[in-house]
Amino acid sequence: MLNSLSAILWTITTLFIILSGLYLPFYLKFRHLKITNISDQNSFKMLNVSLAGKIGVGSISGIAVAIMVGGKGTILWIWLSSIVLGVITYSEAKLGTSLGSPQTYLKEKINSNALSKIYSFLIVLIYLISFILIQSNTIIISLENTFNLNRIIILIFLIFIVIISINKDIERISNIVSFIVPIMGLIYIIIGIIVITNNISLLPNLFIDIFEESIKFKSLATIPMIIGFERAIFSTEAGMGTTSTLLSISKSKNHDKEITTQVLGTYFITLVISTISAFIILTTNYNELNITNINGIEIVIYAFNYHFKEFGIIILSIITFLFAYSTIITSYFYAKENINTNNKTIIKIIVIIILILSNFIYPNIIWTLSDILSSLVTLINVYAIIKLRKYLRCNYDRK
Repeated sequence: MLNSLSAILWTITTLFIILSGLYLPFYLKFRHLKITNISDQNSFKMLNVSLAGKIGVGSISGIAVAIMVGGKGTILWIWLSSIVLGVITYSEAKLGTSLGSPQTYLKEKINSNALSKIYSFLIVLIYLISFILIQSNTIIISLENTFNLNRIIILIFLIFIVIISINKDIERISNIVSFIVPIMGLIYIIIGIIVITNNISLLPNLFIDIFEESIKFKSLATIPMIIGFERAIFSTEAGMGTTSTLLSISKSKNHDKEITTQVLGTYFITLVISTISAFIILTTNYNELNITNINGIEIVIYAFNYHFKEFGIIILSIITFLFAYSTIITSYFYAKENINTNNKTIIKIIVIIILILSNFIYPNIIWTLSDILSSLVTLINVYAIIKLRKYLRCNYDRK
C-alpha cells in the first residue's frame, strides 16, 4: 500500500515539477542561467553545508535503488531533470534570500498558516526521522559488510560522534562539512574517472541501453521518468525548501553569489555525483545480484569490489560514512531550525532514538517513507514558488 501511495504521489509531483520547471525559465527570462563570481567565503561555506545535507546516500545507494527498480533508463531522466531542477533551485534560493524560509513565506506572503504548519511538521519528519534513518541504516550496513563489525558497536560509535557534533552551532557545523565535503567529493570524482577510463569500451553500448530503456516500464511504480525525477529531487532536495531555509539564515549580503552556488550545487549532484554512481554500478554484473529489503549500498559495495577489490570496499565505506555522517548533522540542523522550541535536549534525544531504530527497520520501508514525505513537502513548496513568482523578478530584500 505504501509503495502504491508513493508511486501515485511521485507521478503527481513529477508532472508538477516538470510543468513548473518549464514555465519558470521563460517567466524569469532565463536569469537562472546567469553565472556570478562565486569566490566568496560565506557563499562557499553555505554551498558546502547545502551539499553536505544533499550528497548523502541518496546520491550513492539511492542511484542503485533507482537502477534496480526502474532500470538503466532512470539515469537519462536524472540527467534531464537538471534542466528543470536548476530553475527550481534558483527560485527557492531567491525566495530564501528575500522572503525567508518556506514556513515564513507560506504564512506571511501566501497567508496560509495551515500550510505553513503542515510544511513545518512534514519537513521535521523528513530531516529528523526519515533522512537520519536512511543515512544511519546505510552506515551500519556498509561498515558491517566491510569490516564484519557488530551492529551494536557501530551504532554506539555513531551515536557518540553525532552527539558530539550536534552540540556545535551552525558556524562550527559549516566548518566541519566545509572540510569533509570538498575532499570526499574530489575523491569520488577521481574514482569515477578511473572507472570510466578502465571501461571506456563499454560506454557506447551503455549509452544506447540508457536511451532505449528510458521509456520501458512494467507498472506505475517502475516508470523510469518518475523514478529518475524522484531520485534526483531526493538527492538535490530541489523544490523541498532546504535551500530557502539555509539562505534565510545566511549573514552574507552577496545574494547573487549565494544563489549561483546553490544552482551549481544542483547541477553538480545530478550531472556529476549521480552519474559517477551510475557508471560505477552499470559497468558491473549488478543484475545478477538477488537482494531483498534493498538499501542500495549492498549493490554499490558489490560494484566497488568488482572494480577495486577489497581496497575499493574500504574506500567506499569511508566515503559513505563521511557523506552520511555530514548529512545526519546537517539534517539535525534543518530540523532544529523548523522546530519552535529552545529545548535542544528533546531534539537530541529524538535523534538518538532514531539512530537506534535505524538498526532494526527494513531499508525498503525507510526509503518508501522518505519518498512519500519528500513528495508532499515538494508539492507544497513548489506551489508556493509559483504563487510567489513575482518576487523572483525583483530585488526585494528580507527585513
